[in-house]
Formats: sequence, C-alpha cells, structure tokens
Amino acid sequence: MSSIDEEQAALYSGAPLQVGDEVPNFTADSHLGMITFHEVLDGQFSVLVTFPNDFEAVATTELGALAKLKEEFDARNVKLFALSADTKGNHKKWLEDVEELQDCKITFPLFADVDGSVSRVFGLVRPGTVGNASKSIISAGLIVIVDIDKRIRFISQYPSTTGRNFYEVLRVIDTLQLTLFHSVCAPANWQQGEEMFVRNDVSSVAAQSMFPKGFHPIKEWFRITPQPDTKM
Repeated sequence: MSSIDEEQAALYSGAPLQVGDEVPNFTADSHLGMITFHEVLDGQFSVLVTFPNDFEAVATTELGALAKLKEEFDARNVKLFALSADTKGNHKKWLEDVEELQDCKITFPLFADVDGSVSRVFGLVRPGTVGNASKSIISAGLIVIVDIDKRIRFISQYPSTTGRNFYEVLRVIDTLQLTLFHSVCAPANWQQGEEMFVRNDVSSVAAQSMFPKGFHPIKEWFRITPQPDTKM
C-alpha cells in the first residue's frame, strides 16, 4: 500500500502541481522496501518517473534507459525514483524482465502505488474517481525533477506511447543546477559548455562583478555570457 501525507493531499486536491510547489510527501512500499519520500531526498536533486502500470514495452525501455544512465545522474548528485500503480510482487517480476530485456540492473526504487493515492495527488487519476484510483489512472507518465529544497523544478507529462528522452532530463538538470548558483538562463537547445544568458533581473552594473568571465550585451535584455562553473 501507498499513503500520501493527508495535509498535502488536501492542499493539492483541487489544483495541479506546478513548478515551485513542494513535492508531495508519501510513504510507499517498493521492491527495495518501504520508503518515505521526503526522508530519503537528503538535500539532493531527485527525479521521479511514473508509469500507469507494469509489463509495458515502452516503459520497459524507459527503465532500462534510466538504469544505463544512472552513472550520469550520480555524477550530478541526483537520486532516481520510479513509481507504478501495480503491486510489489508484479514489480519484482517486471524488473526481472526489464533487466533481461534491457541488459541492465535496476538499483533505484520502484514504488508500488497499489491504490493510486500517490498518482492521484500527482494529477494522474481521472477527476471524480472515488475510492481505489489504480484503475482510473490516465495512460500517461510524469517526469518530476525536485531540487535540494524539495521543490518541483520541472514537471512534464508524456503519453505512454512515447518513450521519454532521459538525455533531455540530464540537460534540464544541468541548467537547473547552474541556475541554482548563478543568475543565468539557458537558450533553446543549450548543451553543456555553451554560452548562456544573464538573467533580466540582474542589472548590467551588478553583472560586472557577478560574471568574472564577462558578458556581451547585444541588447539590454539579451546579454550573452560563457557558462559558469558548476558547483554541484
């Protein structure tokens, strides 16, 4: 069984989760044992990936992709978590198949949201569903990126027919970690090592001391600067 913090369940019952919200706390069993989400975040960035159910081909490749990229997430000090509205027993059987089919090892928790209570708070259950929500979960999955203060910094919903691109998740994490310590923002299709922008809430006078590598003001609101050094 899974359980959601009652105060947070009430808080988010009528509104979708948004960037800047505290990620809901919940306690759920996983194939690695019972876990209370907030207690294991440990002031690190984390990624939560959700699935409607087990034994799906696309989801199998997604778990495999995550497992194969775990060293990349570790290098960024990011914890991985997955959640599916299925039983712990089915999780164990499915993960055996995932490891066989994807030639990988799943070492991060897969939560068993048997009654759909966690999925409900994350907006994955159809409105008006009463009681056990596991049969009313929409055919979609979330990627949620949580920062060191347990705040949601990225949330995106994907149809279950479209496999998620976890290289993009790494790219987003790179930008989030840079912007946590530096007043910069990333342009479209930005990649590690490329130039960034000075944020518009920083005056050019202040930017002179804040950006030792300098910046190039093409317009007052369009100021290019080399990528700052990462501190994570």
